[in-house]
Amino acid sequence: MTMTESQPASAVADNPPAAPSAAHGLYDWISTTDHKRIGRIWILVSMVLLVAFTVLGTFVGLERAEPATSGFFGGQNSYFQMWTLYRLGMVLLVVMPLFIGLATLVVPMQVGSTNIAFPRAALVAVWSFLLGAGITIVSVLVGGGWGALDGVTGDEADAIALTLVGTGMVIGALLIAAICIATTVVSLRTPGMNLMRVPLFAWSMLVASAVWLLTLPVAIANLILIYVDLRGGPLTFGDPEASGAIYAQIAWLVEQPQIYAFAIPVLGVIGSVVPAYAKTRQADHALMVVMVGVFGFAAIGGWSQPFFFDSTEDVVFVGFGLLAVVPVLGVLGGSLLTLFRGEKPTDRPPAHLHGALAAAVLLFGAVASGALRVIAPFDLAGTSAITGIFNLVVFSAVAAALTGVWFWSPKISGGLVAAEDGRIALLTLLTGATLLGAADVVAGFYAAPDLLLFETGSDVVDPLLIASAAGGFMIAGGMVYALGGFLVSFRSTNPEAGADPWDGHSLEWSISSPPPVANFVEPPARVVSESPLLDSSEPDTDGEDA
Repeated sequence: MTMTESQPASAVADNPPAAPSAAHGLYDWISTTDHKRIGRIWILVSMVLLVAFTVLGTFVGLERAEPATSGFFGGQNSYFQMWTLYRLGMVLLVVMPLFIGLATLVVPMQVGSTNIAFPRAALVAVWSFLLGAGITIVSVLVGGGWGALDGVTGDEADAIALTLVGTGMVIGALLIAAICIATTVVSLRTPGMNLMRVPLFAWSMLVASAVWLLTLPVAIANLILIYVDLRGGPLTFGDPEASGAIYAQIAWLVEQPQIYAFAIPVLGVIGSVVPAYAKTRQADHALMVVMVGVFGFAAIGGWSQPFFFDSTEDVVFVGFGLLAVVPVLGVLGGSLLTLFRGEKPTDRPPAHLHGALAAAVLLFGAVASGALRVIAPFDLAGTSAITGIFNLVVFSAVAAALTGVWFWSPKISGGLVAAEDGRIALLTLLTGATLLGAADVVAGFYAAPDLLLFETGSDVVDPLLIASAAGGFMIAGGMVYALGGFLVSFRSTNPEAGADPWDGHSLEWSISSPPPVANFVEPPARVVSESPLLDSSEPDTDGEDA
């Protein structure tokens, strides 16, 4: 397999490629090896699924607020299926593919490559993901899922087995895409760009891909164990006392510390947006690189599996929970310092700056709540605080991914998303997610259970659950609005967008909008820092390349 099928740099210089025409017909989409088209497929599909899952989460929240009267799902077992679908779906079908789509499209241009590494594999990954996502969702809707509270019957076992197969396909496709992205950053960098000069978004995707490749194969092993146990014996999970073990074996994916692994690119988006707005270099770029790496280390969670052994009070578990706060604070501090050192624009801040700030606030809230979660005297294990931390992390990632879509929209579609659309969608997301996550974290201090099946009767918990449901409504409305704004941008090329409407600092902003087929009309000049568009013609004095 070739690493890239793009034209060599000399050919690009001699024969400047024309801007790509819009794809017409299914064959163009299933046969393309252009990383930009592949990235657009990821982004469009995951944004549609984002709207679907935020709506599903709204109904799950209503069921939690009024479990005895709402009955949206027709029983506790159906509610459990939707509850688990929302959790795993938001991570595996929304957040990861959103970031992978953004990285597939942007990262090759950031590092000066003409295409993504292994473009055919990248194409296989996106279509395999679509197939796996379809199998997973349909199998849950026909009675499958990741367990059953009332015991697994023979018919349910078949549907659950199909869910396991679909989930495995999804994870496998995401891992293939992660390999392509990581290889691009490691092997296809332009001359002079060592790993300390890689833009923060590309670096964060390299760290995230490495963590995913270390941990998600463990989830595949869990799925294989569950599948063999489900299909090979006398229905171990048919006993209601044991049926919850199916979800329990993979619940670590959406809990601490692993849940942080899906928010690693948040730090990279913040590190790309803030310096462009401030029109200055990122303060202490090398330290920011280290902080992203530390956060990635703190997010490695395949070892923490409470189903097999209780690690929630282990010193390592506590240490990881506390450590995660440090790099987030470091990146936020560096971003604030960058804003302080930079220019003070008099115009209204762009939508993507609002989005970066929203993502930062939500991620800090998540890691701070996570630090409280690991402190034993607070006794938050098994409470709704787990749900609150999950939602804060997930919607921090969603806010960052949508910020990236707004920020890089000239490279995604050739046009700009309306600024007011971005502000409304992202600020609605911030408000709703804060309400959604904070209410559940606070309810955890009052012993509200994570999987809430009955009314608590608490004068404190019940209002908090209603507030959480209201936050879900706000998020769903904001995401519908965001999808509409992006689709309008996607369908039209706006010549006013230009190559660099934001005064960006990395190489993608040296390319026309929309980008040509092989990205660069001429090979980029030798890179001497992480902000090549700000560099003068002075020779590189920073030492040897990595």
